[in-house]
Amino acid sequence: ARHCAAPRAEFHARPPATPRPAPRARARRILLAEDNPVNVEVAKAMLESLGIEATCARNGQEALQAVRTGGFDAVLMDCQMPVMDGFAATAAIRRHEREAGRARTLPVIAITANALQGDREACLAAGMDDYLSKPFTQQQLAAVIGRWVAVPLAATSHHLDAPPRLPPETVEVIQRESVNRVALDNIRALSRDGGDALVHKVIAAYVGDTPRHLATLREAVEGMDAGSVRRVAHSLKSASANIGAARLATLCKELEQLGRADTVDGADRILTDMEHEFQTVRHSLHAMLEKET
Repeated sequence: ARHCAAPRAEFHARPPATPRPAPRARARRILLAEDNPVNVEVAKAMLESLGIEATCARNGQEALQAVRTGGFDAVLMDCQMPVMDGFAATAAIRRHEREAGRARTLPVIAITANALQGDREACLAAGMDDYLSKPFTQQQLAAVIGRWVAVPLAATSHHLDAPPRLPPETVEVIQRESVNRVALDNIRALSRDGGDALVHKVIAAYVGDTPRHLATLREAVEGMDAGSVRRVAHSLKSASANIGAARLATLCKELEQLGRADTVDGADRILTDMEHEFQTVRHSLHAMLEKET
């Protein structure tokens, strides 16, 4: 992994000169290995609006089992997952290929909420081929997948247009709120027919799942478990960014950095701020849904 010192844009291994064409008889199939339900809903909607069939695995062990059944054109592999993380799962996939007497043929694309040098080195060492930093746009997702798999043209300009531009007075209001509505508008734009339903589904997943993360973080801080603090804060950070909770995402990043430094000193104060901010975010999200209905 010596060559990992290259800039992030050059992280990906050398893809084939022309992405392998998929048979016309079937849609491209991507395995999405991600445990956070908000990130799952958003990434799945992005893939499906690109005309790609998405199958979800909630941890690395499920991803490995799914790959062994075959039929996938690529894997989007979250690096931080319970049971088995993305690094271990990818290494196991490569071992499975070798034991089956096959060349390394399945593209594995790392997805992570970090863009640090050490993460890139770990990705390459585990046998991953490319790298996508969360939160990512649909255009970024399509560009990375397109380096390895022929992406269908099912996504129209409706899905790939720039985010909607709002009047200046609306933007001013958004900046004072705990949730950036533009992020939710971008999620809504992923679905041509059911955008509102998709937004409601993503919000429900976030509001329902975040208290569990906060409770786990509280236990980890009180138990001085820096590793769990890093992992859970990492997951909540990307989910918060996806729904536009920028301040909460920033607090998650601060907590994650403490975990990376193998300490929980100061974590209690940050976590208390996160718990208060989540209440504000939840109120804002519910108010937005009530206004729409």
